This record gives sequence, structure tokens and C-alpha cells, in this order.
Amino acid sequence: MKFFTYIALFLCVVLASGCEINDYVEPKELPDFTHEGRQTFGVKINNTLWTPFQKYKTNPNFKPAPVVWGRLQQQTLRIAVTNQETLESISLMVNGVKGVGQYKFMMYFPKNAVEFSPYASLFQRCKEGNCQQYVICQNCDNQVSITHIDTTQHVVSGTFRVSFQRKDNPTDILTLSDGRFDIKH
Repeated sequence: MKFFTYIALFLCVVLASGCEINDYVEPKELPDFTHEGRQTFGVKINNTLWTPFQKYKTNPNFKPAPVVWGRLQQQTLRIAVTNQETLESISLMVNGVKGVGQYKFMMYFPKNAVEFSPYASLFQRCKEGNCQQYVICQNCDNQVSITHIDTTQHVVSGTFRVSFQRKDNPTDILTLSDGRFDIKH
């Protein structure tokens, strides 16, 4: 019986040591412009590169959730991305997407929408258990260019720039520039 206990303990140690957490690597450049549904997203926030990142343990039985999520449904494009290293997330919505062209990010959900927040597009940053929400600045830059839509392959690609202001301190402004995305929904 002790033999099987030692074997089981040995296997647990080997399996546990085989699972490594991926390390965060500071981005050096924005992702390439692509139109293939590569699940890429990148932007400069106040001229600092920002890309999504998700911590996970490497394990053949574990599939991490997507760090870049998007959906185009009934002419509304939703994009959500997170960076678990910096504890930041970006949620963006574009309404009335009918094809390639210029659009603006939605600021608010319609009044009859059942959502957790009235804000359709947000930037959120958490530090030491305190989360700050930034909403789209009404008189600032807000432009998204849909450069590719493939309804057969379910791919949406584009570029954007937008400014957010902190909800509780409107003078704290984040400028997102040179943004790009290539999502498969």
C-alpha cells in the first residue's frame, strides 16, 4: 500500500511541476494589420503600447478563455479585451455597422437595455482592490474605421482612436491611439 502512495505522490509532484504559468512580456510593437480573424488587438494608451494578456497554466487539459472577444450581431459590434497583468480591460461597442466604413463607439446603451452599466464603451483599471472606470469623453476623439468584414468567415477588422475620461475625475483623460483589431466572432 505504501508503494502506491509513493507512486501517487510522485505523479502529483511531476504533474504539478509540469504546469507553468506564462510570463507577461511587455509589448514591443502593435500587432500587424491583418484581416484573417487572428484575435489580435493593440493600442497606444497615452503613447504607451497596450496589448491583451491572460495568465494561465500550461496544461493539455486546460483551455484558457479568449483574451480577445468580439461579436457582430444585428449590426452591433462588441469587442472586449483584458490584460490580467496590468488589471485593465477595454469594452467597446459600435452600433449600426453595415459594412466597411467610418463609425463612432457607442457611449451609452439604449435606455431599455438590460446591462450592468449604462456605459456601452469603457476602460477599467484596478489597483490595490480599487477599480476606476473611464468612459468616452463627449468632446474628444472617437473614431473607428471598419476596414474588413467577412460575414462568411465571421471576421471583423479595423482601426480606431478614442479618448476616455475617468467617471469620478473628468480631467483624468486617457487617449487611445493607433488602435487595431482583427477578430473572429
